Amino acid sequence: MNWNLVGRCGVRYTLVYAGLTVALTYIITQSGMVLLCLFGLGLVALLFALGGTGTVRMGTAMTNADSMGISSTIVDPADTQTKAMDGDIKVLFYGIGVLGFAAVALVLFG
Repeated sequence: MNWNLVGRCGVRYTLVYAGLTVALTYIITQSGMVLLCLFGLGLVALLFALGGTGTVRMGTAMTNADSMGISSTIVDPADTQTKAMDGDIKVLFYGIGVLGFAAVALVLFG
């Protein structure tokens, strides 16, 4: 797993984009109800991203097999190629951020 890419996307979507969304929305509306709606939106985005497609990558299956003591030399070529972060992971990070920032804003300002 490319932890550098996960970290960059986590910071970008969780802290920057979600934080700006909640902050600008609250500054513009000054409404606790809108913050509650943003909390719901973050929860929906989080549940949508976690719903997934049900597919399992071979690299994930092999990692799980290795953790159980079953080793193999099979490698999924897609796991060794660099690529951009998938869209559902971006939605996951954004949903976590909106959910968290909206909850904090509700406690502080709502």
